[in-house]
Amino acid sequence: MASVTIKSANSAISFPELLIVEERLRESFLRAGDTIKDSCLLLLDSGGKRLRPLLTLQSAQCFGPLNSAALDAAVAAELIHMASLIHDDVIDHSDRRRGIPTINSQRGNQVAVLAGDYVFAEAFRILANKHLLTSMSYLVDAIQSMCDGEIQQAEQRCDLAVEPSQYFQRIAQKTGILLASCCCSGAASAGANQEAVEALGQYGMNLGYAYQIIDDILDFTGNPQVTGKPAAADLLNGYITLPVIYLLDKPLYGPWAREMLQARDLSPANVQRIIQALISSGALNEAFTTALRCAQTAVQALSSLPPSPSKTFLSELTHTILYRQA
Repeated sequence: MASVTIKSANSAISFPELLIVEERLRESFLRAGDTIKDSCLLLLDSGGKRLRPLLTLQSAQCFGPLNSAALDAAVAAELIHMASLIHDDVIDHSDRRRGIPTINSQRGNQVAVLAGDYVFAEAFRILANKHLLTSMSYLVDAIQSMCDGEIQQAEQRCDLAVEPSQYFQRIAQKTGILLASCCCSGAASAGANQEAVEALGQYGMNLGYAYQIIDDILDFTGNPQVTGKPAAADLLNGYITLPVIYLLDKPLYGPWAREMLQARDLSPANVQRIIQALISSGALNEAFTTALRCAQTAVQALSSLPPSPSKTFLSELTHTILYRQA
């Protein structure tokens, strides 16, 4: 089962409402046929941060007590995220996620694609309720953007000329838009006005930037036993992320790194040399500083909202994102 305790900057706060989300997710999968049911339950039981439903619920609670619409929107958001993970594993030919075998590696691509489609369908079955039409609009926009982001990532694979602006456009589509949509969906379900909804959308987008940059840093510095993937997995797959973009721009290290990457000479020894260069050149520190600025922008976006425990939590969550280990 997913953790229902999120560590904030100052304390550990339990969220019993995530237990409701967890049970609703399980119920969704139990309705499927045996093959899809077993595959989806395996992914569910592998855990996960449940960040998207948490953002939906906390955004809603910035404006009042939790209601059923927000809970439904939170479940739908996590289903969409899970469906995208299943399809991503097919696209990336991934064998493991969170340390366990992926659906495609166990059951094949056909079952994995259909399982992802089923999970998407479950999300829209929930969103089809008339009180969630606004949430559906936000989440549909997110799905379309995520598809565009996947295509852009594929087109930029092994492209050493990628600029920071292109990187930010890509992570906005792949990561930021869904977090922003969760925040907007939660706020809208609680009856927030458009200004407040847009403020939470800005918070979610910048939180997404920070989250993805830290993810890209952890690709090089994380413990594989904690992250669930080998060191430099993204680089080995040809994905040029912000730390590498910064490294390639360093006069001392850039030409050497560019030559190695152009030759695709990524033996384990050379991967370790690149990781050391990322550290020595300051590229990893530069990437972290960028993530920090994004987190600060996220917090600033909350300034117009009324005081509440949920607003405080969302502000502190940026610290958790910056200093996470997986």
